[in-house]
Amino acid sequence: MDKDQLIDIRDRVLARMKQDDYAGADPFDGLESRLFQASGLGRFRLARLIWLQAIKRGPRAVRSLAMIPPSVNPKTLALLQGAGDGVVLGDFTAALSAMQNADGGWGYPFEWQARAFHAKRRQSNAIVTSFVIDGLIRGGAPIEQHVLTRAADFIEDRLWRDGYFAYLGHDDCEIHNASLWAAFALYRVRAGNDKTAKAVRRVLDAQHDDGSWAYGTRSHHQFVDGFHTGYILDLLGRLRISGMDGLESAIERGWSFYRNHCFSNDGIPRNFAGKDGYLDAHAVAQSMASLCRFGDVAGAIKIANWAAAHLFDAKRDVFYAGIGRFGPDQQNYMRWTQSWMVWALSIVIEKTAMSDASATAKNAMFDPEKPLSFSHPDPDRTAKEAALAVLSETVFRNLYALTRMEATRVKASGEMDRLYGLIRGMKTLQRIGGQRGIILGAKRVGFLTGAEIVTPSDFDSMAHDEIAEMFDVKD
Repeated sequence: MDKDQLIDIRDRVLARMKQDDYAGADPFDGLESRLFQASGLGRFRLARLIWLQAIKRGPRAVRSLAMIPPSVNPKTLALLQGAGDGVVLGDFTAALSAMQNADGGWGYPFEWQARAFHAKRRQSNAIVTSFVIDGLIRGGAPIEQHVLTRAADFIEDRLWRDGYFAYLGHDDCEIHNASLWAAFALYRVRAGNDKTAKAVRRVLDAQHDDGSWAYGTRSHHQFVDGFHTGYILDLLGRLRISGMDGLESAIERGWSFYRNHCFSNDGIPRNFAGKDGYLDAHAVAQSMASLCRFGDVAGAIKIANWAAAHLFDAKRDVFYAGIGRFGPDQQNYMRWTQSWMVWALSIVIEKTAMSDASATAKNAMFDPEKPLSFSHPDPDRTAKEAALAVLSETVFRNLYALTRMEATRVKASGEMDRLYGLIRGMKTLQRIGGQRGIILGAKRVGFLTGAEIVTPSDFDSMAHDEIAEMFDVKD
């Protein structure tokens, strides 16, 4: 299956989501059943647990009889706005801002009961809040925006415990991927906070000798599953890119475990490490993204093609929730399945486009995954500029960020000849970006080193000074 076919499937599912106003069912929304609420059984914890599992595991007919209204999940919108280092597919900033709770966080639009805790409808939690923060920033929201500062307050003030971030404000349950997500989201808004590095260190300390992580610290959280392992690896990878030291060993061991135990011999993802059985589309989606992040694009494309062949329902333009021993699970979950699959396919499509762009650019004698530099005069400038003009916006912006960071590095090291070439590259990107309507503005960058977070306040001014000082350098 080629890239255009994957784009067609992705766009059909996205159109169906839009047609439904992004509202739909969720595996954990059973307590919203009008039938269950009328019964009065919602007062009892055991009844809530049993009912929720019955709706989750039962056929679609049970869900229909239970009268569960569709709802819009802020995590759905956050994923479509590029949370999780995804692709921006729409601007949901206003809708997400309107969904923010009074305490600054976001939650699921349904009441739900887990073995560890009970959450009220829309109660703020670590995961939804972190994804929304990530999506808002990915969509272009300024760090200083009041919505983001209030969200950071919620994470820092309501979720912080002694060394980790709790899932909910009223409970001390420690779930490793949730704590890491909160740590990363807080870092996105407050790069100089003193809690992110502590929480990251705690997650590293929780890694098993074989490279795996249990879901959490409680006795019933000792399972190891594929998509939460993927969450952790992706976040550690993003922190490493941001400059955090001391992550290499954990990432290497975690990646080795993930590839060896969370996929079948055929390269198809598993829900639980080392176990075949019911395959959840959520695990399939996360696996595509994680493989792309860590360089196995071919593996991600293979899974994308497999998902298109085995999980896509062409009659309804939706993805099945999964595949079990009796065939496809035909439940249509908006957040848990559709948004995740659209998110993952978009990453695979974008990565494929970047590979195509790399091939085009390399033919023009430069690599868009490395800093751009021009000699003066540069005999290949015309070909390079033609290639820059057709790069995707994502690749174009990434190239500018790489070049800018390298210019800062070489200025500090005194490599002035190399600096001149890099500034020519930056000025060329700015000029061509302006012609294409791509504004390359400065972004705040923070670095984590060792046990503390260092935010060089002069990082942006250094880059601007470089351009100002070398303004007579011809691009």
